[in-house]
Amino acid sequence: MNYFPLTRTQQDWKDKVAAIAEKEIGPRAAEYDRLAKFPQESLDALKEAGLLALRVSEEHGGLGGDMLTTCLIVEEIAKKCPSTAMCYKMHLESVEAVSRIPTAYQVNKFIKPLVEGKFFAAAAGGESRGQTGTDWRPVSVPETPLKSVEGGYLLENLRKSYVTSAGHADMYVMFCRVEGSRTEGPPDLLLFRADEVEWQTVGEWDGLGMRGNSSVPMIFNGVVPYENLLGIELEGEKEPVMQKYMMPVLILTYGAAYLGVAAGAFELACIEGNKRFASGARRLDNPINKRRISELGAQIESARAFLHAAASMADQGRATSTLPYLQAKVMCSEVAVRVTQDLMTMFGGTAFSRQLPFERYFRDARAGLIMGVANDQAYETIDSLMFPAASS
Repeated sequence: MNYFPLTRTQQDWKDKVAAIAEKEIGPRAAEYDRLAKFPQESLDALKEAGLLALRVSEEHGGLGGDMLTTCLIVEEIAKKCPSTAMCYKMHLESVEAVSRIPTAYQVNKFIKPLVEGKFFAAAAGGESRGQTGTDWRPVSVPETPLKSVEGGYLLENLRKSYVTSAGHADMYVMFCRVEGSRTEGPPDLLLFRADEVEWQTVGEWDGLGMRGNSSVPMIFNGVVPYENLLGIELEGEKEPVMQKYMMPVLILTYGAAYLGVAAGAFELACIEGNKRFASGARRLDNPINKRRISELGAQIESARAFLHAAASMADQGRATSTLPYLQAKVMCSEVAVRVTQDLMTMFGGTAFSRQLPFERYFRDARAGLIMGVANDQAYETIDSLMFPAASS
């Protein structure tokens, strides 16, 4: 069910992607997890549906999907394969800014191939704070500006950690400071095709969960043309692109992905728990399990309604800060952990022995607490937004 009202277009996209996920994505999920294999075939199915250009405006040939539709789509994918959903979510995040404020040069170089399904993108981010790397908290923007050289900006052994879809993307996007540009305030974005620079991945991804993500460090070398730089400020408006466009996509799609983990596991539990044993009894006949499944369902619906309300705020331009986005993200990711943990207990040895994929959902859910906008960091920011005087 969906307590937050959807338009016919939103419901149609939800149903369409649910069908794609059921037919094309779900059947491959176990293999991707077992082999830590990048979900290329599942992403190809999304490409065939035109979903790589979901957030690109109709003016430029994209679908012009709103934030609520985006969350619906990511959740449906994550129900069947969280790894595919995470790679797709990172693609949307990576191309959001250029989809909003491209120059004519960038329309031809990036947007048109994106609409044609030729570009799958990844965000190259995450570095140690400080020269010594002693601070455990990652930063997205390097302290040292990129040097301006003949022809563009120099990437010189530039290392980025945990790049989702590393080595599989056709284009990469990174936050940066460039020589001669501002040193404070919103960063710039540098876009480049994978064939424009030299790059290498470092090591193999062997994560506890989200095992299809290929989330490994990358090292970049080369010169990126000046024309590839995207100013994060939206000319003629007060709100920077980061606040108005990128932050909702970045944060809320994390929430949608982990809500999908919870919902996918829960839907499976409702089906399997309702099956009868040889004795005629059901797992759901147990009073503890009745309470458990009812409580988990209520928590999922609460998180979904909050997420959709936050997405609607973004669509309507009503959010004055990232507060509702961050609250939705931590709520969804913590619901995913709670739901999958309780279902592991409810299904006992059947789940522990991997006869059903509850264990996979359980492992995937744990990533929601520590990756992306890690919940500890999110709560720090939430506190500063709720109590700005106390945090200053």
